Amino acid sequence: MRVHFFSRINSDYQAAFRSYNTIQNLRTVKTVSLIYFLLNISLRFIVTLYHIPIQNISHYDEFNNANLISSLITPVFYLACILLIKQYERNKPQAYLSQFLVLLFALFIMISCIRVTFFAMHNPRNTLVMYLMGTIIAGMFFTFEYFETLILAALAGAFFAMALPYYQTGTTEIIMNNFASLVLLTVFYCMSRFSFSYRADNFLKLRAIEEKNIEIETASRLKNEILGIVAHDLRNPLTAIMALSSIMQDDDSINEDNQENLQMIRTSCVKANAIINDLIETANNDKDGAFDIEEIELNQYLLKIVEEWSRSKLGQVEILYYGTEYPIFTHINVEKMQRVMDNLISNAIKFSGESERIEISLRDTNGQIFIDVKDFGMGIPEHLLPFIFDRFSKASRKGIRGEESVGLGLSIVKQIVEKHGGKIDVISTEKQGTTFTIHMTRVRNNIERQS
Repeated sequence: MRVHFFSRINSDYQAAFRSYNTIQNLRTVKTVSLIYFLLNISLRFIVTLYHIPIQNISHYDEFNNANLISSLITPVFYLACILLIKQYERNKPQAYLSQFLVLLFALFIMISCIRVTFFAMHNPRNTLVMYLMGTIIAGMFFTFEYFETLILAALAGAFFAMALPYYQTGTTEIIMNNFASLVLLTVFYCMSRFSFSYRADNFLKLRAIEEKNIEIETASRLKNEILGIVAHDLRNPLTAIMALSSIMQDDDSINEDNQENLQMIRTSCVKANAIINDLIETANNDKDGAFDIEEIELNQYLLKIVEEWSRSKLGQVEILYYGTEYPIFTHINVEKMQRVMDNLISNAIKFSGESERIEISLRDTNGQIFIDVKDFGMGIPEHLLPFIFDRFSKASRKGIRGEESVGLGLSIVKQIVEKHGGKIDVISTEKQGTTFTIHMTRVRNNIERQS
């Protein structure tokens, strides 16, 4: 942390820091003035209520007058702060007036504490605690530039020096008291500058973080735009290659070796197209706001997905569905949730043997919906579990049949589920299987809706 004893912060941030601290200073004045007013009123109330015989105390009249003046002045500071803070909230700041008010209040606090020092004992040098308290309040609670701190110190010192002869007539005592005042004001200046430096350091760090966040958001948005454009433009040549390879495969003059090569081309195109779809989905999910949703009965929805996989995608892997005895309604984006289920089911197939099964179940507990996708395959190693939902995850592995993975599928699943207001978690044991569970909120009164 750089200590600004006689300097300001970087000129690029000077105006913003000044504006930020002025509003903070006004809020501090508002709070301190209210507390000080309540202290003055409480003191007067206690003296009156309990009939404390304070008339015999030295300087009672001066103390009484000072208490009365403070009780009248502090509400003025409080109300002025409220008005100036509202001006800031309306983007119509009264900067110079606000700074002057803060300086005036800090000086008022310091002078009030000096007054108490004079009233407390015959010799102020022997009881400078209140004077010290005033300097601590002004130095630590408020943020002043160095020249403002010097002005406060000079005015407080001048007030002390001018008021001192009324309580001390000895030359030696006047000199010693003024020296003690100078020491306190030096301490006040040092405290004020350290307080300023600490707040300036925090402000600059926050500004640096804000600027970096803006840069990151801009870079992320640009990345998504470029990713979307590139991925979209890659589809056209891939589609052309697939079409040409299909035409060539239909040609009877192509020998068996070339047929295998053409099949390899088509397979590679399918894989590349799947990767492009994942990239586009990731970019769209980052860019898009809330999904368009509709009310869906989940039993029928999930059963339809299971039937589609059973007809065309599962091969030898058996898939079972366990629903509820009554309808379960919720709000989802049909296409997006289809993508979630497809990813989870294809993952389950990828890591399951042909003789194994996959179980999909729907549960409803106290208004919470749970969709489980469970397999009994190779499972996920424990050290990889924390990373499976990461984008381009290092937990990505080849399937039992050598299926490649980019590491985007589960991150897309997590994105979509969270945009539905839900969450997804996983339980897995190696060589025993894996269960993904989606948590969502159902629409109320499902049973009544059916009836």
